[in-house]
Amino acid sequence: MAAFCSVDGVLTPEADAVVPILDRGFLFADSVYEVLRTRDGLPFAWRPHIDRLRHSADGIAMTLGPSERTLLAEVLRTLDASGAGHGDERYVRIIVTRGTGSAPSIDLAFAEGPQRVIVMVRDLPAGRRRAPCRVALVQRANGFDPAIKSGSYLPNVLGLAEARRRGADDCLFVDAHGMVTEASTANVHAVRGGELHTPPIGSGLLAGVTRSLLLEAAAEAGVLVVEKRIPAGEVLGADELLLTGTVREIAPVTHVDDVAIGSEHPGPVTQRLIRAFDLVCARRAQLDRQDFSELGLV
Repeated sequence: MAAFCSVDGVLTPEADAVVPILDRGFLFADSVYEVLRTRDGLPFAWRPHIDRLRHSADGIAMTLGPSERTLLAEVLRTLDASGAGHGDERYVRIIVTRGTGSAPSIDLAFAEGPQRVIVMVRDLPAGRRRAPCRVALVQRANGFDPAIKSGSYLPNVLGLAEARRRGADDCLFVDAHGMVTEASTANVHAVRGGELHTPPIGSGLLAGVTRSLLLEAAAEAGVLVVEKRIPAGEVLGADELLLTGTVREIAPVTHVDDVAIGSEHPGPVTQRLIRAFDLVCARRAQLDRQDFSELGLV
């Protein structure tokens, strides 16, 4: 499949896509974005993703211009243009910038707009779904509020680079109080004594859509969820450790800073969660299709 995109409604191969030099997303990371995937050919769990995109826009004092129906229609149009066929599942990235400014100034008085809307469609990254991974504990650099999914992602870029330098696949960010918050592009969860422990929203992490699906699955699997701050040292003694995100779904962590956690395979609680997660996702995909039908998009 060709990597394809839509830039302000103009469909083009990704390699040919451009934005103006004065686009504020390019100049100042003055933008918000969402990453989602398809299931059964349709954007999966789209409503919480669009809600989060709107929340992120509010967080940078930008009212999201396009309606959810307009955004979804453009996603479907880009998927179709990319050659996605029945049974092909895709990675989708929606980016909304404040648009092209009249000068390279951070002053919003020069942000004349209109907003720029970009939809990117690619194959789902091969080999990442539920793949076991090694992580390194990394102190988080100062940056923008992680609860806002803005284009200002440099602390995550540097955190992942540090983890890779140390031979790990991903980082676990540690805040100034010694608490683990999240990975570079995923939420973190520890299993201790049969319970699922996860940092609470508001403690320096993104409210992951897959995180919420996992907590729903945990309730159905009879696994008690405890939302609590997790000291960095505590993850080293976890019975099981897992990361959740749109692309990787549920991925077991095998090592933290070279300390082995469980085994190379998902532990018993993680396996229960994966089974329940698949059922939750199947139901959500059915609801998505109903919603798209009611919107007149399929």
